[in-house]
Amino acid sequence: MEIPGAAALWTVGSFLLGQGVVFGGVLINNAAQTRRERAAREAERQRLHAERREAFELAHLQDLHAELTELLLVAEPCLLEWCRWHRMVDTADSRVNERVRQRREELKASATELERTANQHLEKINRLTGLVIPDRLRRQVSNAYGRYEYLADNLADDGPDTTEAQLPGVIAQIHTAQAEVAARIREIYVSAENLHVLEEESR
Repeated sequence: MEIPGAAALWTVGSFLLGQGVVFGGVLINNAAQTRRERAAREAERQRLHAERREAFELAHLQDLHAELTELLLVAEPCLLEWCRWHRMVDTADSRVNERVRQRREELKASATELERTANQHLEKINRLTGLVIPDRLRRQVSNAYGRYEYLADNLADDGPDTTEAQLPGVIAQIHTAQAEVAARIREIYVSAENLHVLEEESR
């Protein structure tokens, strides 16, 4: 025997239960959508941050590479000129021969100008090396230009023969550091190109 109104209550209850399920599903879907959107925003934020950091690093690496190139143009000639000058300082000819004295002054002027230019590039390299580049690369560049500065600063004490003997190795070390900077620049370009390809494929 049916209880009066039971069917109506069952119908209403079924309807409310169905609405509750639908509403619950909407809430779950909305929550999942919100999480996905939050995750997408965070991923985009991190991607943009990485791109800005790489762009900043790339700009400084390109400047650093250019300064190393400029340094290499003057570093070796500078020390070789000073070595020639030191060999002429205390010779008997330098005291009595006007032509030798004149040559010595020319060497000094040339070496001084080369040294001034080299020091300008060394200062810029030192500043750029302190910015956002990988620690291993920073150490490599710092060691390279540090060895050159040490060689230049100690030329008078070590003498021209010792300086000339060590100079090729120091210049080679600067070349190696420059090559590593170039490799990092290529690495950033390849990374950016790969990211662009992945973004195109995902669309």
